[in-house]
Amino acid sequence: MNAKAKTSENPRAYLFAGDDDFRKQQELDKLLSKLVSPDFADFDLERMEGDSATSDRIMAGLSVPPFASDQRVVLVKYANKMPPPEQEKLASQLGKTPASGCLVLISPAPEKVDGRPRKGSEVIGDLSKAVRKIGTVIRVGDERPRDKAENARQFAQSTFADAGKKIDSAALASFMQRVGSDFAVLNTEARKLIDYTGNSDRITAQDVAKVTSETPEEKVFKLIDAVGTKNASEALRNLDELFETGDNPSADAPKTLATIARHFRLLWQTKMLVSNGATDFRKEAVPDHLRSALPSSPNILEVSGRQSWMADRLKKQASRFTRDELIRSFTLIARADLMLKGAEGDIEDPRMVMEILVIELAKSGDRR
Repeated sequence: MNAKAKTSENPRAYLFAGDDDFRKQQELDKLLSKLVSPDFADFDLERMEGDSATSDRIMAGLSVPPFASDQRVVLVKYANKMPPPEQEKLASQLGKTPASGCLVLISPAPEKVDGRPRKGSEVIGDLSKAVRKIGTVIRVGDERPRDKAENARQFAQSTFADAGKKIDSAALASFMQRVGSDFAVLNTEARKLIDYTGNSDRITAQDVAKVTSETPEEKVFKLIDAVGTKNASEALRNLDELFETGDNPSADAPKTLATIARHFRLLWQTKMLVSNGATDFRKEAVPDHLRSALPSSPNILEVSGRQSWMADRLKKQASRFTRDELIRSFTLIARADLMLKGAEGDIEDPRMVMEILVIELAKSGDRR
């Protein structure tokens, strides 16, 4: 969480923004419990929504003296939904907020296009600046991927600890691999695991495996592990697992192929970096000339930043393939793509196309 503020003893405004709505709600709950006496929330807390809130109504609410709290709070959810002219008007009036009033604006996770917030999915800049002048802007979920992953790990660990559960490092690592760094998902999956273990004070890797589901990335890792050791039968079994959640092979096969192709692109990038002496995949540790040679998507540095566990596994897998074997794998993947599109070969069954691909891929890999 990143907070930038013009400090004062009693801020008169808060803006919660950023990508993580779950943590935003957590921070909001903490703030309201501090500002508003629970017994007098009906008097000292006024709730509005952006699509119906007006500047005049907000300022009128802030002007009402608190009944039993230090400040009377006006809470506006979906503040970005306020019409821009109303946001401009509020920005111009906000400095008149009395010390007994406190405005809390909530802007949900913005919709993004090419990594940038879509226009209208955040409050306007002038309103954000006006809040900073008399209070605090709190951005939640905008950390660097590596920091977000670490914050997520700490959150999971504290959630288990608060429930009286101990979880060893291997089980926690497995849990994070499967669940990811979305705090809402983390919270839900952690609660399921806590309930599953009942009176036991320990959570094991076996518990994690039983309660949580393997991600597509994990399943592909298993498939490529089998390919890398030339175990075609195991690779085919892993392919079945990738297909098992769908019931339409014509739609599932291209998705599965895209997932496998993405993984091999990550292996190629890993091979290139390691062969050039770059074994630390933090962005700042990779020389500029190597970093600039990487594609924008998928980008191994971005991926390992979000999911730090992937770097070591990719390095291990990449070591099982020579450069020529990886090139051959891309050729096989491209051929399978043409076969699925009906542009090559006469095999109409998309699942059979994928099975042939996996068998052929297994002919590459570790020769030791």
